[in-house]
Amino acid sequence: MAATERFDSEVALFTAGRPVRADGLNLEAPPVAESGYSVPVTVTSAGTGPDRVVRVRLLAPDNPLVRLATVTVGDTGVPLRLSTRIRLARSQTVVALAETAGGQVLRAEAAIAVVVGGCGFDLPLEPG
Repeated sequence: MAATERFDSEVALFTAGRPVRADGLNLEAPPVAESGYSVPVTVTSAGTGPDRVVRVRLLAPDNPLVRLATVTVGDTGVPLRLSTRIRLARSQTVVALAETAGGQVLRAEAAIAVVVGGCGFDLPLEPG
């Protein structure tokens, strides 16, 4: 399956046909990553009540495995701040999708230029 098809399938699976809003969610990442093996990203949302984020999914459309992470968030009563590190095969736009307690879907993106890929494709493969 082509990368675009895999990405579109992941988005459709998460959204389940619901419209996607481009506000209310932020994805922070460095514009340039020296190594794709460990790229820091932070997802934030100030939503509370029905706008509170309850689930986040990170996607990398050009990775061999498009879905990077899915996190279910408990009712903490504070705005969302989720920080992690991801692995990127090459330069691409990373996408964060979030589901709110009210059932809305939010989307944020961050373009990241990767100097050295992090999915092992730059390593020679030797048998045995």
